[in-house]
Amino acid sequence: MPDSIVSMQDLVLMDRLTSKYPYSNLFWVLGAKYACIVNSFNKDSWLHKASVYVSDREFLKQFVTNIKKYQATETQSSTKAESNKKATNNQSVLQQIDSYKEDDISDNPTRQELIDRFLKIEKPKVDGTAKIEDESIDKIIKQSASKDFKRVTETMAKIYLAQGNKQAAIEVYQRLMLENPNKNAYFANQIEKIKNS
Repeated sequence: MPDSIVSMQDLVLMDRLTSKYPYSNLFWVLGAKYACIVNSFNKDSWLHKASVYVSDREFLKQFVTNIKKYQATETQSSTKAESNKKATNNQSVLQQIDSYKEDDISDNPTRQELIDRFLKIEKPKVDGTAKIEDESIDKIIKQSASKDFKRVTETMAKIYLAQGNKQAAIEVYQRLMLENPNKNAYFANQIEKIKNS
């Protein structure tokens, strides 16, 4: 398989195959190769495990040196491409800055022209907008006080319980049971404790 078409799926396949056939040299070598090609976070782990399972050390040594040469050429080519791209981007940005001209402003603007331009762009808040903001804040507060939370936590149940709202705490634990089926027994136990208290 050419190196250019190796993907993360191939590495996952090698991981499954090495789990199923741990003493197969081929799967460990291919796994190490694929991990290096896709630059996986655990490529060193693959190489270490391959060195344990592969009996032909000379083959593995040649393989590792070929990978390092491959990575070095890849790094050099990507570094050159990135530096060329940055240089092109810097030139285009500088050209845009040099060519920028305000339409509404003269070459030597007066103070009033600058103030008018600023007010036109910034659109400062007037006293009427503060009332609208207060209404939206009140709306947010009312929504947060309602029981229609998209996400619930055990801490919320404890807070409800501390406030003496047992029913709300039970409802939170019931929703947690639905969201976390692996902790059903724990949440059911908490509900029983609340009902018995």
